[in-house]
Amino acid sequence: MKKKVEIVGSGPAGLTAAINLARAGFKVTVYEKNQDVGNRFHGDFQGIENWSTEENVLIFLERIGLSLRDAGLICRPYSAITAFDSGLNPTVMRSGEPFFYLVMRGGGSGSLDRWLLNTALEAGAEVIFNKRVDKLEDGGIVAIGPMAADAIAKGIVFDTDMEDIAAAILDDRIAPKGYAYLLVNEGRATLATCMFKEFKREGECFEASKEAFRKAFPRLQIKGEKEFGGYGNFFFGKPAYENGRCYAGESAGLQDCLWGFGLRYAMVSGYLAAKSIIEGREYASLVKKELLPWQRTSLVNRFLFERLGNRGYAYVINVLGRRDAVGEIRRQYAGPFWKRVMYPLARWNYRSRLIDRGCHGEDCACVWCRCGKGEAC
Repeated sequence: MKKKVEIVGSGPAGLTAAINLARAGFKVTVYEKNQDVGNRFHGDFQGIENWSTEENVLIFLERIGLSLRDAGLICRPYSAITAFDSGLNPTVMRSGEPFFYLVMRGGGSGSLDRWLLNTALEAGAEVIFNKRVDKLEDGGIVAIGPMAADAIAKGIVFDTDMEDIAAAILDDRIAPKGYAYLLVNEGRATLATCMFKEFKREGECFEASKEAFRKAFPRLQIKGEKEFGGYGNFFFGKPAYENGRCYAGESAGLQDCLWGFGLRYAMVSGYLAAKSIIEGREYASLVKKELLPWQRTSLVNRFLFERLGNRGYAYVINVLGRRDAVGEIRRQYAGPFWKRVMYPLARWNYRSRLIDRGCHGEDCACVWCRCGKGEAC
């Protein structure tokens, strides 16, 4: 009889785990409280970053069972980013390798979420929608996404005649301690502001970001726009494995702290959760080795970034414009000794934000519990 594994959440982390477990011969059931995958998204473009490790991310993902070169999936490399400082002075940052691979989120055809779902079903996993699961009595994998907002994004998706481009603006007036971005691919576009501070200014900052991109690209046309919003969560110290449950993706606080890129963390942690079950290995040790060093470095990078201000952003943009930008960013993620020394300071600085508010009682089987009494929220 096949061993049964239950997974809560049909995002990239949960479905990556399901794919690997099903291929290994496990009976996998994924529960999703919404009626379809990608419910949080609306066809907006995101990126799978390619700068935190030397190995190309697509090659790495193939090694963990995800071949994103599939013709049925929108996955486009972007090897140049046009970056603007607060004065809207442009610098084209280039690299011999892609900065990131653009993917579409949501339930539509060609989206990452739809592709992962189809791949999981083909592998033999069962996915049950409209099913909220508050407890996993027999353990399993929890991959329910973020439960708090450490960064937010507000934006629009739209049609445009503009050529394909990736562009970003670093300006604390329109994206406090974050960035505004424009991604165009084959006539579809996403424009948004990503904020790490001053969330109450969300609407004001978004309108300012839209106006800034219109000034930067006079040919930019916005047709049939649809609004979207999102948020991300990162924290440290949550047990990766507890009471028989593996926590993956943002439900484990796994997120790039500097730019908020979480897709790679989600898929890798889903794979590691599956690997721990398949091989009988300790999930917490796998996460500690494969993900935490990069996340800790990203927290130090965020600590340093927030001290730059607009003049500092302009300096960094100019430096990256003169060098192989991906190579330079990789050096910032390589975890040099001095950044390891700075990590305790960075963590102390963000101590109020790096909090897991879940219940950790020994008899608690809750998927996520905030009450501290073992009652599912």
